[in-house]
Amino acid sequence: LIALSAAAALVLAAGIASADPVSVPVVPIPNAAIQSANVTHVGTIPIEGVGVSMRTVKVGKQLRAFVSGAAGLSIYDATDPAHPGLLGHLPMYNWENEDIAVSKDGSTAIMTEFDGIFYLHVVDVSNPNVPVIKGSMILHAAHTVECADPKCNYLFGSEGQTYDLRDRENPKELPKAQSWGAQMGIRTGHAVHGDDAGIFIADTSPLTVFTLDPDPLHLKKLTTGPITKNTQYQHNNIRTRAALYTPRARGESLGGPLRPGELLLGEGETNFEPACSGTSGAFSTWSMAGFERGVPMKQLDVLRPVSGDYSNGDAGVNGLGCSGHWFTQKDAKDGSVLVAAAWYEHGTRFLKVNPQTGKIRQVGYFQPARGSTSQAYWIPGTDYVWSIDYHSGIDILKFDQSGTAPTTAQLDASWLSKAHVTDSWSDIMRIVCRQNGKATPQQAAQLGSAAHHQG
Repeated sequence: LIALSAAAALVLAAGIASADPVSVPVVPIPNAAIQSANVTHVGTIPIEGVGVSMRTVKVGKQLRAFVSGAAGLSIYDATDPAHPGLLGHLPMYNWENEDIAVSKDGSTAIMTEFDGIFYLHVVDVSNPNVPVIKGSMILHAAHTVECADPKCNYLFGSEGQTYDLRDRENPKELPKAQSWGAQMGIRTGHAVHGDDAGIFIADTSPLTVFTLDPDPLHLKKLTTGPITKNTQYQHNNIRTRAALYTPRARGESLGGPLRPGELLLGEGETNFEPACSGTSGAFSTWSMAGFERGVPMKQLDVLRPVSGDYSNGDAGVNGLGCSGHWFTQKDAKDGSVLVAAAWYEHGTRFLKVNPQTGKIRQVGYFQPARGSTSQAYWIPGTDYVWSIDYHSGIDILKFDQSGTAPTTAQLDASWLSKAHVTDSWSDIMRIVCRQNGKATPQQAAQLGSAAHHQG
């Protein structure tokens, strides 16, 4: 935190002298890791530990990465993802804001609290050198939020709330009757994702698909998706190639190969279940063929962690649970969909999905020797991933699409490769995470002492 604050001070000083956003170079450092041959670990930005979530926005020629962590909000110049620069930092208590929301123009970011109780902050990030909290809702929040429009004038909250942010200094929750949850007939979910075509998919049970009709205060429910493959509750989702979607003609069969915009990716979550099993949170694919006419979505394929038991150390690996977390996707060179998915202590897993069938296969992995990964984020237009980790901070990875993929045996072994890898700092952090980030004074002192002695 001291290093981060010092860097932010340099950025602020430089920003005063220049009208353009400037950054302080941040040099990624080596870190012990386990990885497949087609993944290169460029290095780690440890000043972001405990890292949680990230979004990128292109502003002019600059790609800005908004990284949310326990120490607050950091904004990076990620235009060259292997050589990032710190643009600015807003120090604040922050737990956990696990899916930071940012307006399409990169001028507004939203910080929310894990329990959905303590705060929702509206942050002005139009000058990335000097991010400023413009307005707050105290003792009120949502677990996660999604901008309901490009300017983020309205928000959809994970528990069904709709927020009015048109007055940035005075954000407010709209009456329940106007909320997206009431309009859709649901009470709660985990996340809402708006895709490139303006369709919103809520991770509820069952999943709920809706659209603006014509604005965030008036919505139209399109369809739902029942979970049929025992993937637990769904944590987050992305509809692939949404902007290319063209509805099938009336009377046309909905069978056969999926078309662009008909494939949905989803991740289930099973927190705090240390042993992997046949019900552990899993990555899955869905068919959305005909969704605009009310046809229910259908689960297609599932990928689960390799199961183990106490004797081989599997239970010791999963301090936060044998579960997936946040993922992102991009188009691969071979026409498939390439996924980078966070899987807590199992690190970042690289997957390929057949866009016509939804079949999933593993093609790579990366695990920091000490870490628990929250989100894996493709840097747009590149083969770089920034892996946001609760322990190590930001791990910068490069995936070689032409490289040799690991064998099935190597992939299976990789799920258990961190068996019995523990240390006192990690053990305490796992306990604190189970306490929703609220460390006791003794735990805070132990964490500070451990971090000091470990460099």
